[in-house]
Amino acid sequence: MSESIEREKKYLVSEEKAQKLKAISKWKLGVVQWYLQDCSFFDFAKDKNIKNCRVRYMVDETGNEKWIVAFKSELMEGFKRIEEEYEIRPNEALWNNLIRTPVAAKVRYFISEKPAEIVLDEFVELEKPYNVSVKYLVEIETHEDFEIYEKEYELGNGLNYEEFDRYTNKNIAIVSSIPPRLIVEKIRQIMGVSSFKMMRRKDRELPIGKALEIIEKGEYGVLSTFDGEYPYGVPVNYVYKDGVIYIHCALEGKKLENISKHPKISFSVVTKSKILPEKLTTAYESVVAFGTAELVEGLEKRIAIYELVKKYSPQLAEKYKMSDPVDGNSEDEECKRTGIIKIVLEHITGKSRVE
Repeated sequence: MSESIEREKKYLVSEEKAQKLKAISKWKLGVVQWYLQDCSFFDFAKDKNIKNCRVRYMVDETGNEKWIVAFKSELMEGFKRIEEEYEIRPNEALWNNLIRTPVAAKVRYFISEKPAEIVLDEFVELEKPYNVSVKYLVEIETHEDFEIYEKEYELGNGLNYEEFDRYTNKNIAIVSSIPPRLIVEKIRQIMGVSSFKMMRRKDRELPIGKALEIIEKGEYGVLSTFDGEYPYGVPVNYVYKDGVIYIHCALEGKKLENISKHPKISFSVVTKSKILPEKLTTAYESVVAFGTAELVEGLEKRIAIYELVKKYSPQLAEKYKMSDPVDGNSEDEECKRTGIIKIVLEHITGKSRVE
């Protein structure tokens, strides 16, 4: 745990100024920040009866990653505030608590570190605009006179107290439908440290939000697993929910054998496919997703079965709805005869060609 007092100012800058600052930056950092209203699942927050917190993910150009949870005071006179930080490791509880939590993603360029830390933040687009319209924001943190650096970098007078509050990351952040793992992977791609390559045809690339819509609305997909010698692709029905794909299956078979040995999979969906013979091509929308698969049981299995029935046989959904979620670990005979594969998505790309 560390505690410090920040003294910082913010400055809105133009595209032209941002490019000049990027050109003289020393290094950069990929950053994703979530703002939680209830942080009681952290032991140190529970001990201090702290509710609100910020969870920050950071990755540098060599792939070094760090997760920090922070608690900040309100802005005080002299642009000061107290910040308390703890380094953490992500787990399932954290990932689940970050779903549909206000988030802001950016690349931070370090212009100077001493005696003043001067950074340029370039905000990364998600599936919808941020709450405050902003692309570039400079921050200066120093115990010296701000004017020294305002003149040196031609930044103007900066934001006043009221504007400062408006342009805090917390107020900029949006509630995103993009799962946290996919936002992290997007930042890793931008930083050039992802194992997934950027799409070559940028003119046909779909935003992540649109790709997730295709996954959500698709009628069937192709699950591709690996047995150590050959890939194995099979068309399946599925349902998507908050960064997870659920597939029903038998209790044994090649899919499960492959997943038990090689849990990394890919999953593809194609919609709006139409052959254009006069153009020797096809109009389409498609998605390829990657993730980790496992067989699930208990309450999660019951919920997945209900979601699958609701998607494909809505007239029968009430029959499969749990009347008592507390008793979700119990299974009727029909559930016992059904397997459920859970795929946690780690990366997704969407592509389209219009008529």
